[in-house]
Amino acid sequence: MTLGSATPLSDVVSPEALEPASGGSARLALGREPDAYVSPGSVQEVVEVLEWARATSSAVLPVGTGAHVGDRRAERPYVVLSTARMTGIEIYEPADLTLTAKAGTGLAELGGMTGEHRQWLPFDPMDAAKRTLGGLAATGVTGPLWAGYGHVRNHVLGMTVVCGDGRALRLGGRVVKNVAGFDLIKPMVGSRGRLAVITAVTLRLFPVPTLDRVLVLEAADLVSLVPTARAVATARTLPASIVLSLSTGAASFLVRLHGADETVDADQRMLEAHAGVSFAAKEGTEAEALLAATRDAGADAEVLLYASTLPSQLGALLDSIQGALRGVDCVVVADVAEGCARVAFSGAGYSDAVLEMCAGVEALGGTVAVHRCPIDASPAALSTPLSPDAHEIGEGVKRIFDPSGVLL
Repeated sequence: MTLGSATPLSDVVSPEALEPASGGSARLALGREPDAYVSPGSVQEVVEVLEWARATSSAVLPVGTGAHVGDRRAERPYVVLSTARMTGIEIYEPADLTLTAKAGTGLAELGGMTGEHRQWLPFDPMDAAKRTLGGLAATGVTGPLWAGYGHVRNHVLGMTVVCGDGRALRLGGRVVKNVAGFDLIKPMVGSRGRLAVITAVTLRLFPVPTLDRVLVLEAADLVSLVPTARAVATARTLPASIVLSLSTGAASFLVRLHGADETVDADQRMLEAHAGVSFAAKEGTEAEALLAATRDAGADAEVLLYASTLPSQLGALLDSIQGALRGVDCVVVADVAEGCARVAFSGAGYSDAVLEMCAGVEALGGTVAVHRCPIDASPAALSTPLSPDAHEIGEGVKRIFDPSGVLL
């Protein structure tokens, strides 16, 4: 592939890097097919690809598995840069609860390694088992477990990145207090690859809780569970996660408690007394299956969006969503502590429903981020726009790390 340059991409990277890996089969919603897939095997190859892209005025889309590209469109020729060949744990210090791994390393692989030492990464975004470490950092999506452990942004201690102009940077380190001045890691986490290609990440780990219990309350209607959910969210005990779920017409409320046996028992009694309900308790494989099914519900749906508002307005948000999707078989998973709902559905005739939903959420003062929606308008055009000041700040940061606009 040349793209207007005398130097073909095949002369820049090794033959192995041009063999389609996971990025080659990924579902990419960019409005046009990429001109090539490249899977660098080293930081230096990433540098060379980005320098080549700048010289040829082509764009680069960094991906992990390529399954969560989200709300963007390609207006010019581009290549997909997959981190699929950049895998493996570089440094693991169980005594320090820190781990450094290459960006393409799967979260499932990391979980197997850390689990041997009774340690884990307390992050549960949708499709967690299929995500890579670099993808986790790039999206910055933690999942409902943020309520008990904090967002992934707070636990990234260091990373190696390659900026859009080919500069390789090593940010942070392997200890908690490793930054003097402005923390460059913070804008990288959640930047979705628009600032730089993440090639390695250092994370803080946590001990696996002695007991992981899920409290369950079921109902025929999702909105009817909101008062109980808000009562739990405002109780003295803060659970590890608080989730409302609607799938195949059945509504459920899931509260996850972590700790020693006595502590979890006491927390359950206190929450039941505070909310005036009795929960069904699940542990072990039964709890794991329920949590996984809820976490990944709607992952393969044609339409996937996130709506958010103040946690105190969660009931109105869910009521607005259900009103817009009346008659549509949809999946709704709401993070009660954050006031955010993931909505997923498939089928014909959903364009009007999406537009009505967006309008209803914004009327509440909330925001909508459309991750996947195969209609004529781009997902970004349907999402709630940033304010002019926020947009200018974001563009200014991008110009610093990617002055030529190479990264999509």
